[in-house]
Amino acid sequence: MKKILGFTALCILFFNTTFAVDNIKPKKTPLKKLSKQLGNGEIVKIQSYQAANYKAIKEGWYKKKPIKVEALLTFPAGEGPFPVLLLVHSSGGAKEFTEDYLEFMRDQQEPLLKMGIATMYLDNFSARGAKNTYKDQSKISIWSTYIDAFMSLEYLSKNPKINKTKIGISGMSRGGNISLMAGEKRIRDALVSKDLYFAAAQPRSPECGVTGMFRNPQPIKETKIWYVHGKADDFTSYKKCVELAKKMSITGGNINIDVRSGWHHMFTGNFKTKFFKTFQTFNKCPSWYTEDDGSTNKEWLDMLLKHNAFKSKSEFEKISRENPKKAFKKIIKAFKSTKCIGKGAHIGGNKGKIFMPEYLSFWKKNLIN
Repeated sequence: MKKILGFTALCILFFNTTFAVDNIKPKKTPLKKLSKQLGNGEIVKIQSYQAANYKAIKEGWYKKKPIKVEALLTFPAGEGPFPVLLLVHSSGGAKEFTEDYLEFMRDQQEPLLKMGIATMYLDNFSARGAKNTYKDQSKISIWSTYIDAFMSLEYLSKNPKINKTKIGISGMSRGGNISLMAGEKRIRDALVSKDLYFAAAQPRSPECGVTGMFRNPQPIKETKIWYVHGKADDFTSYKKCVELAKKMSITGGNINIDVRSGWHHMFTGNFKTKFFKTFQTFNKCPSWYTEDDGSTNKEWLDMLLKHNAFKSKSEFEKISRENPKKAFKKIIKAFKSTKCIGKGAHIGGNKGKIFMPEYLSFWKKNLIN
């Protein structure tokens, strides 16, 4: 249960302002263990970068922070080219791919391969020197992981064994954020060729209130998104994600909004729902959005200035760029001053086996048919 406790404190995603300069090679990576568990696959390295926010991507600052992340790529029998599903982890790190309490992550492997779909398990953390971020989200920027996803898309598109028009992406919580933002045109256009896109995305339980999502999304119309969230999720509320998804739909996005009554956070975990009283929640905190020009929304910035976290907007941007951890501490101090942070959330639900048939059907329809 301690592993579950660690993994599930995973969605305080606004702590996403850090730059790791060097590639850090851990002695053991979760992907090596996963490769043994699956009995299949090759660990590959993907050129990626680091960014604190969209502005760093838009203005090219990210190029100053190159890094190579690892992924485990597995293929079905045959010659290909194959469709492929990119699987992204949450704040628990790539270790969650191997854990007993999240069998859903591995249970999909065999049926996907039988359908003729290759898989790629992406490790956003190990190269950046982190096993997980649930105790300190400032370790790894969520925006860096958005870059990882699109760099993986580009990497896969160059592999002759991959059908580049049939690449999907899926993840939960932090991974749900990555999967949802994989359908954002502005990030794609700034990073890779405009003719590349994910054919389909399946985000589960993302955090849309305090993670810097675009106020006015510009969806990639070719990406079909099936967004799933538990209505009973009191850790990452579905309400702001539904609001965002509706905006995506209005602006031409192909998105199916699926909110499940009675389902909680990490509903695919193979354990009964449990209340964790120490978990921090931010559902009542001021919303953080990214504006069209890449700046932070005025409401969020006003909150920071009101509580003396920063003297001015320029100071906020300067410290966020040059000393992200210092910025993070100031943001937390401001949040505490607003008294918006709640405690306690329900986690789990043992819905993996119920969800799996629908999940596999989605990939068959969008990556095979």
